[in-house]
Amino acid sequence: MMKIDVALYGGVARAAGGKFVAQTEVELPESATLGDLFAKLGLAETEIGIVFVNAVLHNLPGIMICTEDPLHDGDHVGIFAIDRVWPYQYRDGTQMSPKLRAYVAKQGYLRHRPGQ
Repeated sequence: MMKIDVALYGGVARAAGGKFVAQTEVELPESATLGDLFAKLGLAETEIGIVFVNAVLHNLPGIMICTEDPLHDGDHVGIFAIDRVWPYQYRDGTQMSPKLRAYVAKQGYLRHRPGQ
């Protein structure tokens, strides 16, 4: 088993007993993915917007390509409800997972700084 530290913002905070913000630790099998974490927390994909793993962006509202992304013991996952705004500190040049970076580049969704 591995332990994942999870911070939840907006309506998804209810999954850890919060109203607007909550933090919890979740135990998952060693081979768990983000999708497994969402299921364990009882979160529907339609209510999840932005997802960070260790400060690396893995999901944007309406895209949901991160469910198969693997998790590792000690990871910190931030999950924002679909109706929450983009966190200010991540607006310029956010580091993205390779899968998300390729997806948004192909779709032309974001104009990001080079190298990000």
